[in-house]
Amino acid sequence: MIHIIVGDMAAANLSKAMDIDENLVGEIVVLKDTLGIGGIVVEEGQTHDEIRTEFWRLINPLAELVCEDGARLQAAITKALAEEEPLCFWMSPCVSDMCAYYWILTYTKSHPGLLHTINIVGLPFINDKGQLFYPNNFSQILPTEFIKTKRLLKEITIAEYETEGDEWQNFQLHNTMVRIYDGGKSVKSKDENYFDTLIINAITAELQKGAKIVNEALKKTTQSVSNHYLEWRLRTLIESGGYFVQGDLAKGSKDFEVKMEGNVVVAI
Repeated sequence: MIHIIVGDMAAANLSKAMDIDENLVGEIVVLKDTLGIGGIVVEEGQTHDEIRTEFWRLINPLAELVCEDGARLQAAITKALAEEEPLCFWMSPCVSDMCAYYWILTYTKSHPGLLHTINIVGLPFINDKGQLFYPNNFSQILPTEFIKTKRLLKEITIAEYETEGDEWQNFQLHNTMVRIYDGGKSVKSKDENYFDTLIINAITAELQKGAKIVNEALKKTTQSVSNHYLEWRLRTLIESGGYFVQGDLAKGSKDFEVKMEGNVVVAI
């Protein structure tokens, strides 16, 4: 079996679980993108990876990011078909996983029987303190707890392709910058300013590092969203006016400070 999972930390826990239970052993394909944010409309002559790379370089121009999830997924599908191995997508209740699920469906719907899922939505697990909790990401689940999930393995049926196979196309038609998880398998499209209130509420009358403001906003949301996206939105808010800025906005969020100040932006 070829396992597909979102995020390096989640993949590391799955890998450790394989060391414990050989029945889980298989190749792990890690998806690194966060599909809950950014453009997803592929124009003629472009690939998914190209438009996602453009987005990440827009919001984080200091990093030489290259998205390769599309190539990784296509390679995994090709290998699975050639070796007659099933694909297993690990799905937790967060927008990154749900968007990845609907995106993957567009690649596998022409290959019935290929895609399987392990879906932990609404299921409790035990944390490292022995307490019951409901994780929203596989990075939160102990490797020993991963073993329990293998009984959840199920094949995606023709009926599921019929009811869910067009969801990714619907997101593309909405063409928004933000998508949020709304329980179950529900994902909703939102405007690019969806997280702005959290950022604004974190800005005070005292100077704070941009990074601190971003971290405070991250603490207030249950959604899976990149700190780079919130930093980009913080810069956008600053440019709209009403904030005093000290430092270099062209650098990282640790290199400038922000506070409220009327309707004037002063850059030093």
